[in-house]
Amino acid sequence: MTADWKQLSVAEIERHYDQGLYAANTREVNQWYTQQSRTVHAAVPSERFAYGLRASDYGYWFKARTPGRPVVVFIHGGAWRVGAAEDYLFPAQWLTQQLDVNYVCLNFDNAPATGGRLFPMLNQVVNGVSWVARNMTQYQTAPEVHLVSHSSGSHLAACMAGLDWATLLPQSPGLINSVLLCSGIYDLEPVVHSKRREYLELSPAEVFALSPMRHSTNGTLRFLVLRGELESPEFIRQHDAYVAKLQREGVKLQDGVGRGLNHFEVLQTFGEASGYMAQCFSRLIEDCAKPLR
Repeated sequence: MTADWKQLSVAEIERHYDQGLYAANTREVNQWYTQQSRTVHAAVPSERFAYGLRASDYGYWFKARTPGRPVVVFIHGGAWRVGAAEDYLFPAQWLTQQLDVNYVCLNFDNAPATGGRLFPMLNQVVNGVSWVARNMTQYQTAPEVHLVSHSSGSHLAACMAGLDWATLLPQSPGLINSVLLCSGIYDLEPVVHSKRREYLELSPAEVFALSPMRHSTNGTLRFLVLRGELESPEFIRQHDAYVAKLQREGVKLQDGVGRGLNHFEVLQTFGEASGYMAQCFSRLIEDCAKPLR
């Protein structure tokens, strides 16, 4: 693995940002996400809600068994280009019935609908979380949100982790307790040198503003940063660099590597309580019940 992406050739950058080259079962696993989500959606009661005025401003809320429990908000991946909330409902069963938490899966626009811009996507997920905060009384939850994300969704969640939520949500400044980032991208500069430049429209100022590596993080949050062992070299480097940054900032941090798992399989393990990502998250929830030292 190259420590500095600028030492890579154009061809190497292209390869290192193509997760499919490092996961032969990409199509099969993504089909599993969708099919398992349909199965869970049919079996577990949920409510579709609108958090804004656009057709894409919606999400699904699966209630915990017990009132007064936390809310898990999921931000999906898809290279900022594909995917919808309906493809990521599969964790709802174990989260609501075994961990006994609320599961909210947000939908938002992809790059084709935003002209390749990422700020509109970020604004949507911020609005979605804000809607959740305003409606917690209606759903009888605890005033506690845990963000969970994967791939490009982890980029958006990491951007959210740097926001001033005390100003955004003055009625509940400590609402967001933790952020789980799985297999994410945290520096956009190398990304715009990959094939993703074909559908992303980012100015140098936007690359800087939307790169969590370049900005300080909200020190009140707990972080869990995960990846698969079989990620591409650049996804491994981005993970390691972001973990090192968080360590330098002294935030409450856990990080981990899913052994034998590629970029897509690691998210599969969030589909049942015994999975690697699910177990890591369960420990995080338990840890969040303890006061920060």
